[in-house]
Amino acid sequence: MILSLKKSFYFGMAVASMIATTGFATTNASARSYARITSNQVMQTAPQNRNVTTNGTNALYTKAGTLRGARVIASKYTLQRYGSSKQSSQYFRAYRVATTNRGAVYYKVVSFNGVYRGWIYGGRVNGTFAGGLNPANTMANANLPLQKTGYTLTNTKKYTLWVDPKWSQYKAKQVDMSSYSPSDTFTITDAATKTREQYLYYKVTDNNNSAIVGWVYSGGVAAPNSQQATKDNSVKVTYVNPAGQSVGDYTWIIQKTDLKAGATLTNGAKLGDILQKATQLTDIISKNVPTGFKLSATQIPTNQPTEVTVGADDYLVHVDPVTPNFQSPVAYYLTNTNQQISPSQLVGNSYPILTDAQMTIFSSQTQGTVPAKVFDNALFSDPNKLSSLTGVPVTNADGTKTTPVYYFNKQSTIAANSEAKYGDTLKLYYTLPQR
Repeated sequence: MILSLKKSFYFGMAVASMIATTGFATTNASARSYARITSNQVMQTAPQNRNVTTNGTNALYTKAGTLRGARVIASKYTLQRYGSSKQSSQYFRAYRVATTNRGAVYYKVVSFNGVYRGWIYGGRVNGTFAGGLNPANTMANANLPLQKTGYTLTNTKKYTLWVDPKWSQYKAKQVDMSSYSPSDTFTITDAATKTREQYLYYKVTDNNNSAIVGWVYSGGVAAPNSQQATKDNSVKVTYVNPAGQSVGDYTWIIQKTDLKAGATLTNGAKLGDILQKATQLTDIISKNVPTGFKLSATQIPTNQPTEVTVGADDYLVHVDPVTPNFQSPVAYYLTNTNQQISPSQLVGNSYPILTDAQMTIFSSQTQGTVPAKVFDNALFSDPNKLSSLTGVPVTNADGTKTTPVYYFNKQSTIAANSEAKYGDTLKLYYTLPQR
């Protein structure tokens, strides 16, 4: 019995040895299958349309995460903290895009502060930020102050001018201030707030040197005065369109430094008699024309600016709507299906009605790329305009009626128009909430 067991043991060992030697064993024979890159390109879209945030669903790697040898640079936890950060320096900029043979899209990104650089999964559609990334609007539109001219810079060492507000773009640059003089005054032409910190910035142009133009923190500019307008120190300018309707006004408070030597600032004084420069009111008028309009070339004020008197409260200036060279029409799409929404699907059988002045947000004198901040405009938060679309009521199976409401989807809209230029049709995306 013992002899029989030994023979069986040695026979089993021999068979096992033969299998191993002849290659019949299958355990651990197949190596792990790795993805490979089929496309790797530099992104060509406008830089400001490639700003992104990380959401923590995917880590950052030295190469696409499914490639052999990929190592983690930043964990999901770290990227989640960057994504929810209140610091603009922790945004990312995407600059390369790669696709694997499995259809996955990876983006190479760098943090604005330069701490992290690597590859992250971005979904399965080239040019659309998904997966571990979300599109980012680093700035949001803000209202201009009523007073737009005559500002001075308070401290250029602490609050200098930037081509783009600091940390609002990757490697934002300072404006060359070598020709700036502390006595220079500035005109505010635009306003925006940082999305994360909510800091207000103004875009300003040097009135003495038009080459000096840039963004400055609102705390870095000082208003020309804090006086209240009275009949003894001001002139009110009212801008009217060709139909005679007011489209804006501006009250100019005259300073003593504007006066000729010995002149008295008082109600009824003629500007031509008291001002140092006869063109001063003309300059004020041209710098404060309402957005979307230009001074009329055909309708001239009946009295010349030099004949206007202090205390005048209705000096009419005629303006015409600006006709842009490149006007983008808009189309409405459903995020859920990517299908265009037809007028017949909406109450009133029509799309929202926008005035010519409102349509100017989709217009430009040049055919540049449409910036993402266009979709921050107040029209997109106005329920009577572009915030939502009301659908035609539908009858349910139980006989009740439901009115569908489509809500504006900013992220999908920005992604769909990332390469759009003024003059192209802009696709506005709306989402029908799932019930």
